[in-house]
Order: sequence, then C-alpha cells, then structure tokens
Amino acid sequence: IVNYSEESDVEVTFQPTKQKQQTKKDFDINFEFVTSVEEYQKDAWNDLTKYVKRKAKSKTDEKIKKARLISQLDDDNNDQLNETKVSTDQDAVLSDDELIHDNIKVKKKKRESNNSGNEEFFDNVVATSDSKSFYEMNLSRPLMKAIGEMKFVHPTPIQSSTIPVALLGRDICGCAATGTGKTAAYMLPTLERLLYRPIESAITRVLVLVPTRELGVQIYQVSKQLAQFTNIEIALSVGGLDLKVQENMLRKNPDVVIATPGRLIDHLKGTPSFSLDSIEILILDEADRMLDEFFAEQMKEIIKQCSRTRQTLLFSATMTEEVEDLAAMSLTKPVRLFVDSNKEVAFNLRQEFVRIRQDKEADRESILCALVCRTFKSRCIVFVQTKKQAHRIHILLGLLGVRIAELHGNLTQPQRLEALQKFKNEEFDVLVATDVAARGLDIPGIRTVINFMMPPTLEHYIHRVGRTARAGRGGVSVSLAGEQERKIVKEIIKRATNPVKSRLIPLEILEKYKTKLERLEPQIEQILQEEYQERLLSKTENQANRAEKLLKGETEQRRPWFQSAKERKLEKNKLALQDDPKTDSKSLNNKDKNKNKERKQKKGKETPNDRIQAELKRLALLQSRLAKRKAKPKRLNACVDSTAPPKHNKAKRKKSNFTEEICNTSRKGAKKYRHVQNRNNKSKAFGKAM
Repeated sequence: IVNYSEESDVEVTFQPTKQKQQTKKDFDINFEFVTSVEEYQKDAWNDLTKYVKRKAKSKTDEKIKKARLISQLDDDNNDQLNETKVSTDQDAVLSDDELIHDNIKVKKKKRESNNSGNEEFFDNVVATSDSKSFYEMNLSRPLMKAIGEMKFVHPTPIQSSTIPVALLGRDICGCAATGTGKTAAYMLPTLERLLYRPIESAITRVLVLVPTRELGVQIYQVSKQLAQFTNIEIALSVGGLDLKVQENMLRKNPDVVIATPGRLIDHLKGTPSFSLDSIEILILDEADRMLDEFFAEQMKEIIKQCSRTRQTLLFSATMTEEVEDLAAMSLTKPVRLFVDSNKEVAFNLRQEFVRIRQDKEADRESILCALVCRTFKSRCIVFVQTKKQAHRIHILLGLLGVRIAELHGNLTQPQRLEALQKFKNEEFDVLVATDVAARGLDIPGIRTVINFMMPPTLEHYIHRVGRTARAGRGGVSVSLAGEQERKIVKEIIKRATNPVKSRLIPLEILEKYKTKLERLEPQIEQILQEEYQERLLSKTENQANRAEKLLKGETEQRRPWFQSAKERKLEKNKLALQDDPKTDSKSLNNKDKNKNKERKQKKGKETPNDRIQAELKRLALLQSRLAKRKAKPKRLNACVDSTAPPKHNKAKRKKSNFTEEICNTSRKGAKKYRHVQNRNNKSKAFGKAM
C-alpha cells in the first residue's frame, strides 16, 4: 500500500510550479438542505445594495483583454478573431525553463543580550480571564443564538478579557494582534447593553469610528450578523456610498452608527435632525490611525460634540504613545487590556526577503512578475506605496495573464467593494492595494503578502503582513528590499522569532521577464493614454453640464463643512509630502504653476529607474516626517497637589492648631519652625547687645 500521508515536520518550500495550490475542501458535516430559494441566495453583501446606487464601471480589464487579444493575434498570424480565445491563466504562459528553483537561504540573527529592565510597562501586562465559553459571560439569548449561527466556539483572549469589563460600563484601552476578533470583543457588550434600552424614543446611542471605508463595511456586516435576532438598528455612514440613503437612515435615529470621520462631519453639518448629543458609547477602532495628524482636526470636531458622560472604548493592533496619552488623559478610570502589544509578527508567518542591489532598482517590476507568475499564483495581496503604482501593476500583471484586481483611493466606492468581493469569492487570484487595505480587513484564505516596497515603519509592516497568518493559520510574506531599506529589514530580523529566509531569483529568469516587460511597455502606455483621454472627456462633460444648469438658473447647493476652503487648502499642503512645505496661500499658487511648467517641459518617456526613484523619494519623505514626529518632545502635564494651598490665596489664615503643628513633619513645616527659632535667637542676641 502506497503511503500518501505527509510528514508534519517537513517545511513547505515555495518554489515555481505549473499547478496552482489547491485548497483542501473536505465535506462539511454540518451540511443542511435549505428550505427556499431566498435562503439559498442569501448573502451578507446584499444588505449593502441599498447604499450603492451607482454601478461599478471599470474599463481597465476590458482594455487589458483587448490588448492581449491583439498581441496573441499578431503572434499567431491568425485573422479569425471569433475563433481565437485568450487564456486568462498563468499556467499557459509559464514555460519549462521558468521552473528553475529559487535559491533560498536562512538569514542568521545576531545574538544580543536581553535588557529586560528596559521594557515598557504595557508589554508586561497580560490580560487573563477564566472565561472559557461565551455561556459564562452573561450574554442574552438573541446574541448567543447569533454566536451559534456564526460558528463561534471559544472566545479569543481579547474577547474573554473585554466583554465582562465593557458590560460594567468601564472605559477600556485594548491592544491585541490583528486577526484576534476585536470587532466582536467590543460589539457583543455594546449590543447586550442596547437590548435593555428604553424603546419609547429612537435615539442614537453608539458611535463606531473607523479610519477606512472597507473596514467600516466589514464592521457593519459583522454587527448586522451579531444583531440578526434583535431589533437593534444599525446604520453605515462612510464616504463613496449614496448620500441620500444615508441621510434617510440617520433621520430614523438608529441605535448604532458606524462611520468614517469625514462623512460623519458631513452629516452633522448637513443633516439637521442628526446629532451626537445622545451618544452613550464611543468606540474608536484602529485608534492609533484615528489619532494621527490626518484625522486630527476631524476627530477634535467629533469628540467636541459627543457627550462627556459617555463610555469610551479604544482598540488598536499597535499601541502608540498618542493612544496611551489619550487613554491616560481623556478616559475616566480606564481599564488597560494588553493581550498582545503586537510588536511582533504572527508566530506561524514565514518571512522572506528579496535583496535588490543599488544599481538594480529598476528590476523591481520584473522580480514581482517572476514571483507572482511562477510561485505565488493565488490568494496573494501585493502592497504598493502609491495609487499610481498600484494601477500600473494591475495593467502589467493583467497583460501577463494574471487574474488581478486593484484597491486604492482613486477608485469609486462601488469599484472598491466589487474588487474586494470578487477577490473574496476567488474570482481574482491577486489583489494589488495601497495601505488602505493594510488595516483591519479580514479576507479568509490569504496565503501570501508581497511588499513591492518596504513600508516606512515597523508598525506599518506588521499591519501589512497581518493580512495573512490570521487566527492560527499559516502564511508567507515576501518583501523586496533595496539598499535604502536595509535599516527596517535589520529591525525585522532582530525581532523575528522564526528564522528569516532570503530568496534569490535566478538571473536567466529575471532577464526573461525583463524582455517580456519591455515588449509590453507600448501596450501599457497605450492603455494609460486611453484612460487619461477618457478622464479629460468626462471632466469636460461635467463642466458643460454645470454650465448648462447655471444658464437655466439651477444652482447646486454646497454642503457645509467645519473648515473654510482656505483652511482645508493649508491643511492639505501641511500634510503633503514635500521637502520644504509652506503654509502661505501665495506660495501654494506659485507651486501649482511650477508643477504645470515641469509637466509641460517633461516630454521624454519615463524609465523604470525614474519611477522607482520617485517612489523611493516619497518613501524617504514619509520616513523623515514620522521620525520628526516621534522625536518631537511630549507636552508636559502639570499635576496639582490637593494638600498644598493655591498660589494666590488672599484669604485669611486659619487659626493655629496645636495637634497639627506638633504632627506636621513636612518639609514646609520644618522650614517654618527653623525660621521662627532663628528669629527668636536673633531677637535675644539683639536684647543682650543693648
């Protein structure tokens, strides 16, 4: 009998293959036949259709398919267009000479002495709880039924620590690693408290603030599933979705509002019947991101309108000094729950690095194509630094036959939701994204995370690679690191618990993909040029429609904002990545004119090295800004001693108390007694002299 069993100790080697890695799909023992067609077609995403009124229009994939079709016809010299089929799978493109194995080495870590005395206080505090089941947490039956429907068996450490404390109404500052169930940790006690609310009047009692739209959609879906057997109303208020539908939902005063800061302020200023006066629970998810400089002014405006007697819950995967300061200063007797400070990656994550020499920075795209087309063919996320780079890689890998989608801020919200949903449904194999997808998103089954460029800080790296190896599963991260990024690589290797691998792609494979990219460059430029012309055309049409409305006497009512146009422009310039930012409005106009002149003068084609150097320059500017912010001296907080009298107290002095004077052993009392004794001694000496 042939033994087909696998040895558990053998490490999986991620090398090029012609076959895709198939997921093991065993028969579900809990399989049940449905009773109706509606139940069979039930989908959690259908609840979002009421917020999405515009269709997700994206012509990039059509252009890629057309370009591949034309190139295949040119190669085959075949004029029969209808009989030709374009393969969208990488297996047809991969040849036998590309199956050469990559050279993988283990990077040794330098031994260093353990300075346990220098560790921070919060790292040593571990929240523990004896609760081993949701039944021991005093949750109501509707929530327990929803937990059973969602197949939750045992609570995670952050859930078992948070739920009992949050039910008491205490303020919480919680920190746990990515993928440990923080959403259920704060939503279950919140929904439990809302079950006992007065039903006579509809009031918005809970506000959940999130930094990104996709994270808000995800929390909305989880919350709807947890509250499916209750009468609790939950509303979603994020940018990019239909404004009128959100206004109608907020006018009904739902119990829970999940929002991003910008859209929430828009509704506070533009929806008269909606306010935050009745907020009883304020939840900040990804609190470290919510408290950075990009959301600073918006967060001040929101918290200023919330009730002071609220319960505040702060949750984050990485704990920064800003979050600690907020927890210490603005929360009322907060409970700090540090299950995991998340300063290390997941224990079951395999970390790999591809070193790029200083004169080989232009090879990044060919290295990425070799990794995706040969080795990591499915369930892969590629993180890039900018939206422009994400779109280019989408076109590039699409022309190579990879089923790929993109996710970044230049897309409309319906396009972003559609890309995320199709990637979850495995209609796409690869997702190229900016850091908008680096926080909080839980996409099941992700095996690989590739960093096209190293992130600016270690915290950003932990968030990116945290998209894989979640909830005890395994995963791989592959990072392309140049000479400018060696510092962060050394820091990652220093903190790694498992051996870190170094991957070297054979030179002949790189040369082959270089020639492929050079051959595809005209097609990429053509697609980008077509999209640019389409944008100009749609912009012109919009301007013509506005002019037509103005001629008819129709005026568009502008929605109010808490900042003036000048303040918003100054804030945008302050947050922009530039060498010498100026906050003067005249300098802003001059700068815009100079930029336009540079664009007109620059007629030559942009080389791969120029693109990468521009990305590295932006990365260096971002790192310098974060370093300056970290080195900035913290604000000193004055502490008033309750026992000491105020400075300028002109009230009458209290009468002397014999017991108090005898027992007063303070420094001030001793100084007073010394002064009285010296004065008496001087008076006696003066009397003798007389």
